[in-house]
Amino acid sequence: MNRNITLFEAPQMEAIEMEGHVLSGPPALDRAALPGLTGNIIGKILPHTEAGEAALLFNLLIAVGSIAGRTRYTLAGNSRHYPNLFGVLVGTSGKGRKGTSWNAFKPILSEIDDAWCNDCRGSGLNSGEGLIYHVRDSTRDKKGEMIEGVTDKRLFVIEEEFASVLKRMKGQNNSLAAVMRDAWDGNDLRSMVRNSPDRSTAPHVSIQAHTTKQELIDLITGTDCQNGFANRFLWIYTERSKYLPDGGAIPMRELLSEISALQAALEKAEQGDEMEIPLSPDAKELWRAVYRDLSEGRPGLIGSVIGRAEAQVRRLALCYSLIAGEGDTSVESLQAALAFWKYCEDSAGWLFGTPFNHPNADRIYDYLRKTPDGATRTEINREFSNHLSRAQMEDALSILQKAGAAYPKREKTGGADSERWFIAGAAK
Repeated sequence: MNRNITLFEAPQMEAIEMEGHVLSGPPALDRAALPGLTGNIIGKILPHTEAGEAALLFNLLIAVGSIAGRTRYTLAGNSRHYPNLFGVLVGTSGKGRKGTSWNAFKPILSEIDDAWCNDCRGSGLNSGEGLIYHVRDSTRDKKGEMIEGVTDKRLFVIEEEFASVLKRMKGQNNSLAAVMRDAWDGNDLRSMVRNSPDRSTAPHVSIQAHTTKQELIDLITGTDCQNGFANRFLWIYTERSKYLPDGGAIPMRELLSEISALQAALEKAEQGDEMEIPLSPDAKELWRAVYRDLSEGRPGLIGSVIGRAEAQVRRLALCYSLIAGEGDTSVESLQAALAFWKYCEDSAGWLFGTPFNHPNADRIYDYLRKTPDGATRTEINREFSNHLSRAQMEDALSILQKAGAAYPKREKTGGADSERWFIAGAAK
């Protein structure tokens, strides 16, 4: 049986201990992630769509964060964080109802901000230059004549084929990954390509993407995880919530009071200049209590994918605060953000989890299991077509040794002693 074995442990998952590791199933969404108005909106939509609850919640949060723009921010460390989110909905192709989750919100968001719905949405991420173009500043041509730019820098990108984006990023000289990282950070954008003079001041880019688990495993690389690209995304496992053979219609009449409340909250947020939404005194106390756990890194692949926990939680809390119309982020909004982040964290464990959460260590471990007589470093490197550097080899073997999964043994030869590595349990 093909099993996903992971060190990532989530209490709400059904888990089976296996050879010292944890075999986990898909995550479950904690009710704390659905407070007040947020819970009312999702609760009224959910019975009328096959989309999953977590996917609906993410679409609400990312849409509100995009519509609000750069009017409000939160501070995490010394950095300003605006409510623009990046996220990937991961589910079975055609059956995860990823697109359905967005379609459920179209009529609601059109009522709230029709201009945003018509002018600020796009798809088709091909290059960094292309992304910048859609939020470009005004500029002058060689004759000094003005070329109009984009006045509304809110850009909401929907990528239903995220695998295609990952493939394009691997192209030589493709700047898309670097520009996307800057866009998430809220930095001004500028391409270094000689014939692409476009730049963007104060962009507000949000990205909602779709993929399947297998596409993700096949295409995302260790570089994507280590360079900070992957951890700028929220990873959201989604699946069909129910079967509606006759389809479903969003009950707009039942949602009139929620739409009115959300519209009022966003109008309030759009007033005035940029303003910080601080934590309330009680929320600040909770933040101090959870900060250490959020900040502590995890080893290997999982640690790289969820490495921006503090910033992601604060952005999510800001989005919850915007929905609630709060001047300060309440304990309830921060608790909701922590609950949804836990779901994203669990999703990442389900999607990326491996025995040692480290691609090289995992591969060496599998190789040694098939090599009962052990293997030298040279023989191990042949498994990697001799492309593993000394530092990478040392790092991977160290992880295996510390985990008690493999050990080295010195062997005398005709010349210098040889080091041979064995799987744990092999005769020493």
